Amino acid sequence: MSQFVARLFDMDFIYLDLLFCAIWMTILIIRKKRLQWIFGLFGAVIVFISDDLIWYHLLKTRVLTEVPFNNDLFLLYFSFTYGMIEFSYVATMISAKNWKTMLSWSLFLYGGWFATGFLSNWLHIDDRTISIYREMTDIGRWIQIAMAVGGYLLLILFKYKWKKFENLSWLKLGYLFLVGFLVHFGMEITLLAAGIRPLEGSFIILIFNSFLEFNSGVPVIFIAWILLKDRGISTGSNDLHLDSSELIESTVVKKGEN
Repeated sequence: MSQFVARLFDMDFIYLDLLFCAIWMTILIIRKKRLQWIFGLFGAVIVFISDDLIWYHLLKTRVLTEVPFNNDLFLLYFSFTYGMIEFSYVATMISAKNWKTMLSWSLFLYGGWFATGFLSNWLHIDDRTISIYREMTDIGRWIQIAMAVGGYLLLILFKYKWKKFENLSWLKLGYLFLVGFLVHFGMEITLLAAGIRPLEGSFIILIFNSFLEFNSGVPVIFIAWILLKDRGISTGSNDLHLDSSELIESTVVKKGEN
């Protein structure tokens, strides 16, 4: 059984989406999060390969029914903003050293996406319409489930078998899954609220995609982060340690200092 994951929006959305992406990238650089920026750029390449080369040209499950310019150029834009923001957000949340940082970046992400979606409906700078959809088959969904489950099982294996991952707590594993949920839920709920995602079948798409769409890649991002974070590229902050014993020790130390 197939399900069509569709979007319908005007060119205004593209202009605003590119503007927000440019602001996002600039803030990353200002905050010296260069490694997170690189993760975003890498993510944009990965998404373009998946969306354009595999889904559009090879499998033909990505369908562009109405695009007022070159389809491959559109998918380049489409992949870049999505990949840059979502991958760099996950890397930023992995490296966040406190809950205030997590909250501020999450509000920045959600606020920017909601502003982009609603402003594109209110502005009438360029009302040329774009209509696209992706055919999601049962096989495709099972592949996503297998990737997500397999990825987190791999992290658990590394936790016990690889010294680099020995500090990976169960709490942080849950945190990583939450980050994967939040980043994709933010996009899905924005599209739905702004009327870009059709209502038909939207609830199933919202739930399934939010839990599994990006969580199929979060373990890989985390593994890459652990391997690259000490290579001399600025991350803007230290990693957050979510091991309960470390949190308790840190709290005791701070109280003693006061």
